[in-house]
Amino acid sequence: MGMVFALAALLLSAEEPLVYFDLQKCIAGLPDDSVLRYDTVKLVASLQGIVNRDRPRLLLKFLDATRQGQPINLDDYWLEIEQRSLLKDRVIQREDQLDRLFQLFPEALTGAVIWDPAVLATANAAATVCGVEGWLPVRADSALYTQVVENGPKLPVKLSLVGKFDGKESGSRKCDAYLWAKREYLDKGLCNPGLMAYYIDAYSQKPGKEGFHYTDLCNATLVNQDYYIARKAFFFDLGVWPDETPVDDPEQPMGTDRKTLCELLKAQYAQNKGQRFTTVGGFVPWNLKYTNHGAAGGRHEPVPSEWEYAALLSAHNAIMDADALGLSCLTNASAYMYHRLRGRYAQNPRPSRQVLEPKTYVLIYMGDYDSAAWLSRMIPDVWDDPVRGELPIAWAFNPNLSDRVPYVFNHVYETRSPNDWFIAGDSGAGYLNPNLLTGGRLGSGIPDALELWVAHNMAYYRRFDYSITGFVINGFHGKMPYAIQEAYGRFSPDGVGMQLNFDRPLVHEVPFLRHASDIYPDLGDLGKTAQQMASFARPDKPQFLIFRWILQKPGTVKAVRDLLVQQYPDQQWEFCDPYTFFDLYRKHLK
Repeated sequence: MGMVFALAALLLSAEEPLVYFDLQKCIAGLPDDSVLRYDTVKLVASLQGIVNRDRPRLLLKFLDATRQGQPINLDDYWLEIEQRSLLKDRVIQREDQLDRLFQLFPEALTGAVIWDPAVLATANAAATVCGVEGWLPVRADSALYTQVVENGPKLPVKLSLVGKFDGKESGSRKCDAYLWAKREYLDKGLCNPGLMAYYIDAYSQKPGKEGFHYTDLCNATLVNQDYYIARKAFFFDLGVWPDETPVDDPEQPMGTDRKTLCELLKAQYAQNKGQRFTTVGGFVPWNLKYTNHGAAGGRHEPVPSEWEYAALLSAHNAIMDADALGLSCLTNASAYMYHRLRGRYAQNPRPSRQVLEPKTYVLIYMGDYDSAAWLSRMIPDVWDDPVRGELPIAWAFNPNLSDRVPYVFNHVYETRSPNDWFIAGDSGAGYLNPNLLTGGRLGSGIPDALELWVAHNMAYYRRFDYSITGFVINGFHGKMPYAIQEAYGRFSPDGVGMQLNFDRPLVHEVPFLRHASDIYPDLGDLGKTAQQMASFARPDKPQFLIFRWILQKPGTVKAVRDLLVQQYPDQQWEFCDPYTFFDLYRKHLK
């Protein structure tokens, strides 16, 4: 019956105009007030999540990108592509005034939840409320409050979070807000049992005593919230370390943020009864909180903070869709999530087996695409590179991202060349530390989930014809034991690339190999990059090297490969597709 309703909603959407709202122009027309602009973006993204809950009705034009060195609007780019499929024959109605959204979508104006700028976590609590209740989040005592509550559409105040949290429960007003939302929404089964959202609250992007300043609305990740609101996710923003207090709540008892986070993850596990993994969108806001970067106020480096967060998720049956700083912004996922994928996609035909020779075999792992935002943002620049197809590349597009950006997967499969291959990135169909799926699990008390992980991956790998996992991260948690290697072999039988070591290089014919190095090319002197890669070559052959490239273009890889062949010919370089690479490596091991 649910499928019938979904199809009926899509048929209905084909008959109504699709509103394309120019949020860039709307924001530019506002007074030079970063708080008002921030609040407006949050309101519009929230409204988008509400009205797109059943079908695609509202798109935003907000995000710029680069394509072949030229600036483009990313939302125009994907709209043009989706007009060939999901949005075919839809009439596009362009708007740019906030009042017009109130007129076009009056059914979304049922009420407002007022959040408290004295407790910034209430901005996230309000997002949770918005997803469940359909009430729009508005900052108290703000220009937007005057505009939409006191005037304009006169949103009725359904709930006020102002002055509601005094810290008596946990010792932290911040954490009290999340614990309240947990009791009212998560514990009652009103939130999505398989989805959560870790996005920064309304903390100022320019910390100081002079008030709130938001200097980068893209990296405020407000427009990411539409998808999570549409799907009733629980929102949070909490630190991960037990040995420090966060910069945004320095008076709390040591480690209260972490304790609260674990309580939320355990409550989420209780809702899905351990029958599925929870996907958590977002990432540690390392530039502003929880690390020792700049004014973030912590004692731990950003990467260890990422790893600690990944460990906590892993111990509670949760995976990361890692919208990290720089490319953290993603628009219109609540509309494009309706792109219907085929049941099965086929990769290029597997290459015929080759003879093992005394060469230096290279696999280019093209990452890091463990974030739907990073993947959607980078396609115009890296995928549309005219050099793509001139050499084999293993694109590490984590298949679980197809939940939020199915349109990207359909596009790359339809436009791939014979030299484009798809493999999973860290650490399969979702970023976690697999070593924490068994054993003590950081004291979480949650039973082993290795079999659940195998089943989770098999579903995604089968749909997209994956059989290689290019990079498995275990963070602080050591080499992969034999039992977990066996599990990976069941869904990744053609090879596994590793961050750290492992028990055996060959497990039931499945080869495992640690990456040689990460490569960050010096675009001004690619000879240095070639020299770096050549430094890993040994005199004895054959040898097998996996190099991890992050957000790079095929043209850069080709230029470095040509330099290696020219300047280091004795190494007999061969850049391989991932199937040939691991097949030859298996022969070498045997």
